[in-house]
Amino acid sequence: MRLLKFVVCIMLLSPLLCIAQKEDTISLNGTWQILYDHDNAGRALHWMHSDVFDQHPDKKEIQVPSCWEEFNENYEGVVFYKRHFTVPAHWKDKVVHLQFDAVNYLAEVYINNIAIGYHEGGFTPFSFNAEHVLNFDTENTLTLRVVGPVTLSDKVIDGMGKMETPQWRGAYTGGIWQSVKLYATGTTYIDDVFIEPKIEESSINVNLQINNTGLTVKNIELDLNLFSKQLLGQSISSSTKSLSTKPGINSYVFNISIKNPEYWSPDHPYLYRLNVIVKSKNTVLDSKGSNFGMRSFTVKNNQFYLNNKPFFLKATFFEGLYPTKLAYPDTKEMAIKEIVLAKEAGFNMIRPWRKPPPEMWLDLADSLGVLTVGSIAVECMGKPEDSPYLSQRVENELREAILRDRNRACIVQWELFNELIRPVLKNMLRPMSNLARALDPSRMILDESGGWAQGANLYLPYQHKPTKFNDIHHYPGPNVNQHKFNSFLAIGNTKEENEASGLYERPPGRNVIPGLMSYISELGYGSLPNLEANNKLFRKYGNPITPVFKYHKRIHDETVQALAQTGIDNMFLKTSDFYLKQQEIHGHANLRMIEAARSNPNVKGYCIHALTAGDWVIGAGLLDIWRQPKGEVYQKTKAANQPQLAVLRVLPRNVYANEGTIIDIKGINELETQNVKIEISIEDKNHIEVYANTIQKMLTKGVSSLFNAPLNTSLMEGSYSLHVTMRDAYNNTIAKKTRRFFVFKEEKIKPNAKVAVIENDHNLATFLRAKGYSVEKFNKNTPWSTLVIIGAKQLKSKSYRNNISQINEFVEKGGKAIYLEVPAKEIKRSGPQRSFEVQGNKYLPSDPKLKKSMGLWDGILHMVHEHPVFSDLPVHVPMVSIYENIAPTESMEYLDGERIVNMIAFDRFPDADDYKRNYNGPGKVWWASDVVIVKHKKGGMLLSTLKLLPNLGKDPVADKILMNMIKYMTKHN
Repeated sequence: MRLLKFVVCIMLLSPLLCIAQKEDTISLNGTWQILYDHDNAGRALHWMHSDVFDQHPDKKEIQVPSCWEEFNENYEGVVFYKRHFTVPAHWKDKVVHLQFDAVNYLAEVYINNIAIGYHEGGFTPFSFNAEHVLNFDTENTLTLRVVGPVTLSDKVIDGMGKMETPQWRGAYTGGIWQSVKLYATGTTYIDDVFIEPKIEESSINVNLQINNTGLTVKNIELDLNLFSKQLLGQSISSSTKSLSTKPGINSYVFNISIKNPEYWSPDHPYLYRLNVIVKSKNTVLDSKGSNFGMRSFTVKNNQFYLNNKPFFLKATFFEGLYPTKLAYPDTKEMAIKEIVLAKEAGFNMIRPWRKPPPEMWLDLADSLGVLTVGSIAVECMGKPEDSPYLSQRVENELREAILRDRNRACIVQWELFNELIRPVLKNMLRPMSNLARALDPSRMILDESGGWAQGANLYLPYQHKPTKFNDIHHYPGPNVNQHKFNSFLAIGNTKEENEASGLYERPPGRNVIPGLMSYISELGYGSLPNLEANNKLFRKYGNPITPVFKYHKRIHDETVQALAQTGIDNMFLKTSDFYLKQQEIHGHANLRMIEAARSNPNVKGYCIHALTAGDWVIGAGLLDIWRQPKGEVYQKTKAANQPQLAVLRVLPRNVYANEGTIIDIKGINELETQNVKIEISIEDKNHIEVYANTIQKMLTKGVSSLFNAPLNTSLMEGSYSLHVTMRDAYNNTIAKKTRRFFVFKEEKIKPNAKVAVIENDHNLATFLRAKGYSVEKFNKNTPWSTLVIIGAKQLKSKSYRNNISQINEFVEKGGKAIYLEVPAKEIKRSGPQRSFEVQGNKYLPSDPKLKKSMGLWDGILHMVHEHPVFSDLPVHVPMVSIYENIAPTESMEYLDGERIVNMIAFDRFPDADDYKRNYNGPGKVWWASDVVIVKHKKGGMLLSTLKLLPNLGKDPVADKILMNMIKYMTKHN
């Protein structure tokens, strides 16, 4: 509520806090004319000439600014723009600047049929002086030839092929998509202002470039006026400098002291404003104003520091796609809403994804107080495509993005690259870091998020030597079980340190080095938004020709069809309930992985993927495309971001009654050390309390162990809930958490139950014998009445392949078999991505096709149907919680048979074979199964992709399901 009131205040006061726009400014936004040059013939036909343009019968109207795909569906190629304008006569002796805030991608600019300039790059501003070609007493004509990025077609335009230009993936964003204006200055004007806050010195360095366009020395007066933006423009200091400027660019550095400066931070986004005025003989030649914040952001003592205080980073990844205006916020209110919701969810940083945000958005980030990562429009892995021009294009994007935004209070670091795999970009890591350092000595520079190339490096402010650290991308899926939780705890430790702590799991990330500060810069899961609700808004407010409108509708329609095909629709009253269940699982996954990350003192922050939905990461958002919070996703993530947490673990979570388990409680505290009371209770499924304990502990700053003790489960059976409440000295609740666990009675099989096995070791047979089964090795003489269980696949083994052939014949004649791993070969793909599917090779009569199905940002529910295979276990539920250890990571696509566990997903990429990354959104919705019984002539096979084998004898759920499978297959089919 406090933050919302602050936002209202900012909106009401903003006209008072800003210095008025220059009088000598003319906006060129509004209605323009456009010609679509389908054949790239317009230049040769002189369409840039006003009279030729006017005679063309196909000219149309378009609003500027806008993306041209808002008006012409999926158009790629060349367009010509035109509009008329007049300028005041008193501008005749001035320098007239024509400024474009962004035109995507290549712009050729003409005034009155005369070429005045060219610009390449789709997301940053550029300008030209135009006084030499203007008419000051008659109308002028402005014409542009614009070549958009090529993303879908195989066109080559002006030497630019498909996906060869730096391009944001959220939308095509073709054309003049940000504002255009004319403004006039004197012949000596301000070319650039760069402000460097120096909080240790309570001062700022003002770096100025003054351009004297004349032929002789020009004497000027320079006024430097410093104001408090927060205090209605209250003056802090002012000074005047007398300067002699030589022709050309003149560079100056001035230091201005600020007495008792207010520091900018997320909790206190205090802004100053510096106005610079150039005068000659009391005549104003030019003026520029810039907001800034007094703040510093760096790394010391293996942790982040903001304003010389330790700072734990809680960031969120940001696509920046909008429902109607695509690359630009639909409204200022929508931009405010997403930033406010991010802050209210506990985030202190936003990481815009590979596109410099519009300046309006950054104004809000400055005012509302959220740290922001400065990014450039260069994708990752395989995009942009290699070309001889790639290096120069990357350098251009980096240079222009930094020059535009280097006065921003919110931007605290530059991120240059992400997940590099290609030599040409790896080779640019050092030179581009050096360039960024030269352009902005005051901020941290991250050379590569993810550290794929050679491990990540940070260049600290004013440092040229890189500092190594661990920058980790990790998508652990929906089930952060004991092993995955432990892998988080292993980050940053040596192998010996982890083994001494009982951690044998491999930590996530690439090129991770023990002993270094660690930051998880991509972390999260996914779930579809409520597409029914989204599509109602699209029908009311959206644009039906845009991809974002179309793929929201398509994914919903395909999901409805897949729900019917799998029978999952019978588990939900309506389709929106399916989406809400996905979001519930997404929320629990985010909460658990954040708890795991925060439980490791070596981890100094994380970035949740993602704040908003969009393009082919539509499932990742905490907010949907319309900036509506996704229920459980938003609330659970918000809960995990709180400054004080109680993290509960029951180890193991699924346990036999005679074995017992361990209750472990850790405290996470970002505030000061305090005494706390911890109330612990356990309830059974009927809410009857079976355990209670209250302890007093010291909750230290950071991570502390609050409770670790064994729990006797010998008299327990079924589902239980562990409840923990943490209270301060005034009995106020500061943290509250519940964790479910499950206790089983061990089952034994009646003697004489006989099975045969195929395996390359003795683990399966040993487990079965321990449970009471009579076990033999399968051979060609095994009776048809004996159930055969096939263990781990060994496709390279000739004996295994021979056994598979014999099993096929065995089943064909009436036998029954259970495959605990489905024999299939992995498809080896060319290109940068991991394989996303594996394919059968006629090992089985059904020839199943397997696809990866753990879910990264796409969110996949594996739904358990009611069936004897899941006797005495939960059904009509997703494979989480009690099923967290055995949930599959690959599934059998479109396999016919008696399907017992099914799932629905969407392809992450629109065309996996070509690995396209474009604005058309994700690929198709598909469905698959994880447990299927298929008939084969007289017999039958049960095929499973559940993780049963590695969990037999370790997780009672794995044991129970296998024994249910054996019982069912023995008596049926």
